[in-house]
Amino acid sequence: MRTVIRKAVEFIESRAGQKERLALVLGSGLGGLVDLVEDKVSIPYSDIPGFPISTVASHAGELVLGRIGKMEVALMAGRIHYYEDGNPAAMMVPIEVLWHLGCRTLLLTNAAGSVNEDVPPASASLITDHIN
Repeated sequence: MRTVIRKAVEFIESRAGQKERLALVLGSGLGGLVDLVEDKVSIPYSDIPGFPISTVASHAGELVLGRIGKMEVALMAGRIHYYEDGNPAAMMVPIEVLWHLGCRTLLLTNAAGSVNEDVPPASASLITDHIN
């Protein structure tokens, strides 16, 4: 395990322990899901050693651990984007940390637009490919 990952994992585990969790990266407009988390531990990204910090104003920039119902979860409220840092390795840090925290399933979400008239606003879509 890389040193930057180990330090972040140890820091988070000292506050929230290690459990098998479902990880969610909350895209734009989904930050309110953190309100559903019970027994929550909220950790600002700026407190986590080596964790990249998003500059997007609408991203809370915190890792929220706890449970929703009976499911243990790790919610990333905001994430760094390539255009913010230009360093793909920095973008991988949170995902590697989540893995070492016991997250074996990761759900990525985002806000997206469509030029397809058959896909009206507020439609759910599955991403099957991406650029970059």
